[in-house]
Amino acid sequence: MANKFEFDQLPQRRGTGSAKWDEDEQELIELWVADMDFVCAPAILDALKNRLKHGIFGYNYLLPEYYAAICSWALRHNQLEISKEQIIPTSGVIPALSAIFHALTLPGQQVIVQTPAYNGFYPTLRNAGLELLENPLKHQGDHFELDLEDLERKACSERARVLLLANPHNPTGRLWTSSELRAIAEIAYRHKLVVISDEIHCDIRPQGSLFTPFYNVMPELESRIVTCISASKSFNLAGLQNAQIICKNPEWRAQIDRAINIYELCEVNVFGSCATIAAFTQGDEWLEALNAYIRANFAVLKQFVKEKLPYLKLTELEATYLSWLDCRALGCSSEELGALLIKEGVRLSPGSLFGTRGEGFMRLNLATSKERLLLGLERLKTVCDRLRAGSKPA
Repeated sequence: MANKFEFDQLPQRRGTGSAKWDEDEQELIELWVADMDFVCAPAILDALKNRLKHGIFGYNYLLPEYYAAICSWALRHNQLEISKEQIIPTSGVIPALSAIFHALTLPGQQVIVQTPAYNGFYPTLRNAGLELLENPLKHQGDHFELDLEDLERKACSERARVLLLANPHNPTGRLWTSSELRAIAEIAYRHKLVVISDEIHCDIRPQGSLFTPFYNVMPELESRIVTCISASKSFNLAGLQNAQIICKNPEWRAQIDRAINIYELCEVNVFGSCATIAAFTQGDEWLEALNAYIRANFAVLKQFVKEKLPYLKLTELEATYLSWLDCRALGCSSEELGALLIKEGVRLSPGSLFGTRGEGFMRLNLATSKERLLLGLERLKTVCDRLRAGSKPA
């Protein structure tokens, strides 16, 4: 199925203003930021072309089809029932988080985050005057687990207000089980926490596993949950700036909507809404093929590490297209390793970007062609071999 959508054929992205590919003058194999190298689903391209032909791009009103597409997708793919009234459109998940923080918290309150964590979380909560309260994940062999005892302790803090949950987790690739989420929900319920569930990666599930929306975990907690979703990760639409806040609590929804308007985050891109409708109504087959391709690329990575980099440890990939690689055996920092890799012509994301708990790890983006992935891995091997031999690239 993957061949039908030509995931092996990649367009030239240099010189297009790509944050991923135009970061450096040096030509690198770019395997870092969460941005796929694949051409969008044909249905999305067709919808955008048809909208472009109209030739007028004035102020944008979100049509009923927009809300219907989001509700239908959530129900069909994730068994989540939502209504138009519960959806607040905005330009992205980070702007959404910013608005939620300003609406539902006060400066000086604490936000509990499972670390290592998506690097965008840290400045967003600081900008709202909030304090990070880390709930470090436990590294267990080839995967990470929740530390529920520590979470309980952190939730007891008098200033703890929010649990910011990455569901699935970025950067470790964990797809939390329903029982794990239930344990989180019980702690949040006992301590009256606001739970913000970032579910932007929820449809990238290479192993075909089921995803549990946090809204489906514990009915008693429903009024204290806010969820953020978007088609941007699953369909590579970040540049079209479109995301949704899902809030079932009417009072909180009004407060968030007010914050969205105060901070001028309420306008969404006309092409972003058009692409979202197409993705959520016609993107099923493309997404299935994408997940299959990511699964195959992870198998390539797994085999490569086993055969050529056995001193590194690979985290099992349950969700996202971002692989988490334990490089601590190399004896250098993530930042240093990242710099050495750039000199060799390949870029990965240093684990330290995701907080101190990511030190010694590297995040590798699998959303590229198999050929490009293997080329990048060979360059990774060259650097690792030199480090193991006690010498560093000049």
